[in-house]
Amino acid sequence: MNSIFRTLKMLDYMRMVLGICIMIDGYPLIFFFRDAMRLAPGNTTFTALALAGGLILCVPFTVLRRLYRPNFTLFWLGLGFIVVCIFYMYVYMGDLSFQPKDYQKDLIYYTYILIFLFILINVPNDIAQVFIPVVVLFTLVSNMGLVYSLITDPSWTLGQRATITLNNNDEGSGNPHVFSRNAYMSIIACAIWLFRPNTNFFFKLIALFSGVFSVAILILTQTRSATLAFIFAVIIFFYFNVRPAQIRSTVRSLFRPGPILIMLIGVLAIVFLLKKYYGVYSIVEGYLSNFIERNMENVYAILGLKAKGTNYKAVLDDSAAGRTFSTTFFSNVLVGHLHRLVFGFGYKYLYLDIPLLESLTNFGIVGFALFGGLNGLIVYHVFGIMRANPNPLSVFLAYFYLLLLVQLFVNGRPNEIWFWFPLGLMMRFIGVEHLFPAYLSDPKTPPVEETYAVVPNAQSV
Repeated sequence: MNSIFRTLKMLDYMRMVLGICIMIDGYPLIFFFRDAMRLAPGNTTFTALALAGGLILCVPFTVLRRLYRPNFTLFWLGLGFIVVCIFYMYVYMGDLSFQPKDYQKDLIYYTYILIFLFILINVPNDIAQVFIPVVVLFTLVSNMGLVYSLITDPSWTLGQRATITLNNNDEGSGNPHVFSRNAYMSIIACAIWLFRPNTNFFFKLIALFSGVFSVAILILTQTRSATLAFIFAVIIFFYFNVRPAQIRSTVRSLFRPGPILIMLIGVLAIVFLLKKYYGVYSIVEGYLSNFIERNMENVYAILGLKAKGTNYKAVLDDSAAGRTFSTTFFSNVLVGHLHRLVFGFGYKYLYLDIPLLESLTNFGIVGFALFGGLNGLIVYHVFGIMRANPNPLSVFLAYFYLLLLVQLFVNGRPNEIWFWFPLGLMMRFIGVEHLFPAYLSDPKTPPVEETYAVVPNAQSV
């Protein structure tokens, strides 16, 4: 009987995690059903209903009867910034083309964010037990939906970014960033599931397959922010978790019959797959080389050098050129209109594509202090979590935040809904690991000890 109750409880936790996944990473599946499957192409009501369904799934049966403590400092900083955004929207409008319907749309967005924050303080910490498996499976399904839509989309050709064309528009009308976020989340969750000692062999195989699959999707989306976050995540993981003694111990453990047999089977499988699916490998390799070349063009342009193999100067692409305009605008403000930064230029005055900078230019010192303070404090907690590895949920959120950290400087606006759902998750679970029950914590791996041969003192012989 106890096992039945435990199973039902785990299923209930999975339901809540599924709702959270829809809120922070639901757009790939929403676009798949809405536009690829043509259930409601371009219909924003469909999106709103899907997100509302995610909110409903998040609600625990103990709602209003049992509340859980968030990180109050993060919570009040985030809530304060949302209040400032709503206040500026009605009192200090910077975008004169803002229409009455835009007020309604943005207010709905803020309402969703506030409801999500309220629901999260009702969600128990015990979801940490099932969080990683649900994320792995959710992101895997989303990746498969993307691949299916690409295969069945006649307007998509090799060389284009991997995304779903929205509302039957021309090529490139999709949003590859939501799919790169999904791939990045999958890689992080799969790595955690793969390296946990209590994950059984079958689930480790699923994590390995999904992780490799997600790396390929990340390459196909050709997004800088997720790629940079992935590189930072790998570097930071090795810095905090890999020591010379562990490397030597791991290398020694490989030279045993079991690991040697597994490596041999793996090599043979890779050789077989490369021969059978060499075309797929060539596609991924081509995407990777094109991505590197395209970004090197921006480096050449910044340095004032010529494009590789040509006699003309390299130029910035549209995205990088837009951020160059943003930094130029901010420099001009600092030189001639510094006083305007006290209150900012108003709600949605200018789209800078640099959220941290826009929080200052549009919302003034108060907005920048709230938004920048929130993210600065999250960074402080994140690196502490990476060092301690307290539990799978906290570790996932810490590495997931690296993507948001990169996007603070390269992508989006500070008040966008896709930015605030993950931030809400950070405000609820980051920095409160000490409040989690002991059974949610991962067992600490004992440090690898070096062995030394003791040489007797010559005088004692």
